[in-house]
Amino acid sequence: MRDTLYNTAPLFNIDNIKKLNKTISEHFVPGSDKLNTNAIKTSQVKFVNLGAIQHLISPFLDFIIHSNTYYYGFDIFQLTGSKKLNYNTYQKDEEYTWHIDATVRSPVRDIKLTCLLNCSDNDYEGGDLFLFRDKDVKVENFGPGSAVVFPSFISHKVEKIISGSRATLAIWMNGPKFR
Repeated sequence: MRDTLYNTAPLFNIDNIKKLNKTISEHFVPGSDKLNTNAIKTSQVKFVNLGAIQHLISPFLDFIIHSNTYYYGFDIFQLTGSKKLNYNTYQKDEEYTWHIDATVRSPVRDIKLTCLLNCSDNDYEGGDLFLFRDKDVKVENFGPGSAVVFPSFISHKVEKIISGSRATLAIWMNGPKFR
């Protein structure tokens, strides 16, 4: 098993996040969220094509590639501008219980990495991200403007928001089927 459970880094300041959120809100596209059948997800999900925001998130995209290169070494496909990204918002009492990110219907690809950017531009309480490997592990240093990358087969959850609101941009890095 790989030693690195997750990799995190601060990437953006609050002004960058506010600009990103504004651009995202101006470029929502239709989409659907396919839930893990056993998970409870009460957050709101909207979608944006990578091409509409790529110029604003290049440090995040670089961080994803860096994390894979130095910590995971997965064979991953190149991103395209038409890739739909999830923009998740959590309000008071909303959560996403334990789940993994997986592609069960594709005969040719698997989700290899879950990549999240904290796009919150207001304070919030609760909403901590936890991963599970032998025990619950709270993801530290994942405040507004920070990114986290971890293997998609790691079970994870977002705890209930106690106050305020939390927003994240999710990119799933796909690659050939695991063998």
